[in-house]
Amino acid sequence: MGFFDTLNQARTQVYVISFVCFLCPGMFNALNSLPTAGPDAQEVKDKQNAALYFCFAIMGLLAGGLNNILGPRILAATFSIFSGAYIGLCAGMLWAAQEGYAMNDAMYLIFIILMACGSVVAFLIQPPGTIIREDQTQVETPPTNVLREFVEILKLFGNPAMLTILIPCMSSNWFYTYQFGPFGGYFSGRTNGLKAIFYWLGQAAGAWVLGNMFLDNTKYTRTARAWTGVYLMVGTTIAFFGGGAAFEYVASAKDFVKIDAGTDFGRFIGPFILYICYGLYDAFFQVFTNYLIGAISNDSETLSRYAGFYKGTQSAAGGLSWALNGFVFTKDKALTSTAQFWVMVIPCAVSLIFFALFTKTFVKDTTDENPEHGSSIKAH
Repeated sequence: MGFFDTLNQARTQVYVISFVCFLCPGMFNALNSLPTAGPDAQEVKDKQNAALYFCFAIMGLLAGGLNNILGPRILAATFSIFSGAYIGLCAGMLWAAQEGYAMNDAMYLIFIILMACGSVVAFLIQPPGTIIREDQTQVETPPTNVLREFVEILKLFGNPAMLTILIPCMSSNWFYTYQFGPFGGYFSGRTNGLKAIFYWLGQAAGAWVLGNMFLDNTKYTRTARAWTGVYLMVGTTIAFFGGGAAFEYVASAKDFVKIDAGTDFGRFIGPFILYICYGLYDAFFQVFTNYLIGAISNDSETLSRYAGFYKGTQSAAGGLSWALNGFVFTKDKALTSTAQFWVMVIPCAVSLIFFALFTKTFVKDTTDENPEHGSSIKAH
């Protein structure tokens, strides 16, 4: 059986969507983590990200309903084609004024080509109603309409489960402002680019280990997996941010010299491992938040709205963090790197309380899809 013969299989669709995510938003993340040419360029980047994430917040919130109405194939393909065209238009303006950016034409062109490839791959996404799960059941897609989706989206803001997970949702992109901003200022330009590669490799490895090898491992009950995830988040928050605090204390000294991997590898290795740990933590945080949201329903239509709520609130908070740097705390009013570090840590630490509360209150080993009829589905 060839690849195209298995397009309606759930696992194949996971691979397809993974490649779309890698080639489209993945390339954006890679671009976003590259160093800028100076403070002025960083301020522009902060403002640009604020605008992007606020738009993302609106569309992210609505995306669940749009997905239920249009289907993922139309939605993903349309997004990919539009974003590719828009990036192409912006590329001309960027090339005309590129002195402020630490990137050349060839590198930017490579990113555009990769994103265009993602647009093509998006056409392989199949309608949900045609997808066959691994247990040979077919995904059900009940009819819906714009009014119903609008009402259901509004109801999310009164949903106890969504309100409980709100703080973790909002915290899951909050740390990018520090990690892609002040933390990068402690390294030389070429070293910055090197460590960025391993940040995303660390994130990929973290997502695979936590998600594929454990949270999706049905040998353990859903509640056991969820509680182990809570313990993991507590441990990594203390360990990784404890290491980050120690490095920040040393690096914020006035006589600190920027780290260069080529000339002083001994000074580089510790912060390098720390940055990989930040990538791991990013993956752990987002994968676990997604897992908890997915643990309270097996219905694809409901989960689509939950995912939209997650991305919408995540992006709103992310936009706020970039806006604070780009519009409020600028130039002489800029926060110190140490202050930005603690601004990053506190929401993540508070999120641990809500992870535990959500797990205790909402995560069960069976999912009640129609509680009024007393029906439940075993967790998987």
